[in-house]
Amino acid sequence: MGRITEVSVSEIRVAHPLSQAIYEGVLEKPPWKTLLKYLEDFMQVPSATMVMRRPRLSDPGLTMYLYSDSDMGALEDFRTRAHIDSPFAELPEKKVFTLYDRVTPSELKTLEFHEYLNAYNVSDLIGFDVYDEQSHIRLRLRLVRIGDAPAFSREDRTRLESIVPLMSKALKLYSAYTHNSFIEELYEELLGSMDIASVILNAKLEVLSANNQAKQILTSEDGVFLRRNSLRCSQSSDQQKLEAACHELMGIPRGDERARHTRSISIDRTSSDTKWDVHIRIVEKQDVVFGEGGPELILLLRGPVRDCVPSQSRLIEKFRVTPAEAKLIAHLVDGLTLTAAAGALGVSRNTARAQLSSIFTKTGVNRQNQLVKLVSDAFATHWQ
Repeated sequence: MGRITEVSVSEIRVAHPLSQAIYEGVLEKPPWKTLLKYLEDFMQVPSATMVMRRPRLSDPGLTMYLYSDSDMGALEDFRTRAHIDSPFAELPEKKVFTLYDRVTPSELKTLEFHEYLNAYNVSDLIGFDVYDEQSHIRLRLRLVRIGDAPAFSREDRTRLESIVPLMSKALKLYSAYTHNSFIEELYEELLGSMDIASVILNAKLEVLSANNQAKQILTSEDGVFLRRNSLRCSQSSDQQKLEAACHELMGIPRGDERARHTRSISIDRTSSDTKWDVHIRIVEKQDVVFGEGGPELILLLRGPVRDCVPSQSRLIEKFRVTPAEAKLIAHLVDGLTLTAAAGALGVSRNTARAQLSSIFTKTGVNRQNQLVKLVSDAFATHWQ
């Protein structure tokens, strides 16, 4: 708590037109989204981009690219290729630079970064970096001018310099209040509604997060398992199918609405002659792009009916049954007889029969196997 008080209330009350957006942006998700839009008017630019390098325990960091309305192709191109020799990728801290502060025109022409600028008609760049020593988060703000727009002037530099100390203090607040929470909350949001085994993968098929159902499957090594945190299949042919499907999905341009952003395959289980039905889809990441190591894919595993029993809350919501009836349905779908289900629930068989009769009325079926099929089909299509 001591670190939070380093930024006093009096320091935050700065008479600046962007101060409210800067400090309120600490709590936005993604952070500073509103500020990026305001900066377009404040600096008279077509787009603003913020890059945040967030450290993790296992490596130096995970990069988030936050943008206003940037060309997604340009952002992806920079992320994967053009930043390698960019003189503007990382700047000395707390000082505003333009493109030609960092490189001469003749030097620029020798760089691959020059081809990138030409491809997207970028005529000038301006930006700054701020860094929080305790959390090791580096924030990079970049603005561009396009086409025949004038180069950034001395006045432009002064205007951008006016927010540097504010952003430095805001980054301290962000680090203190929300350090490591944004990505964790993203994973929780992606997996929280899943009643089926679900895994979040990066481009290397490393598991970033998994819900409890998926963890149980991976631990049991029933056809799929973890090897050095990477998702692996027991059969080499299944591994090839998995990798091909994932790489095909990741090769689809982000803005391509015509492409099918899902793939389905089957994977052999080692515990039986059945297979896992595997559904793979692209992670939807509105207004934020992650750098190398970030979330790319969600993988869902579904086995035979008894391996994918829906939660009681979902049964209640779907079929308008009572909690007691939902518990009975869950046991029946899990393969128990009515007598065994009654025993598991601690009720008499007559009570279970009465509950089953009520369930039949609400679902429109009149046999136990029809009920199991109805529930199975309802929740099988839900995740596809």
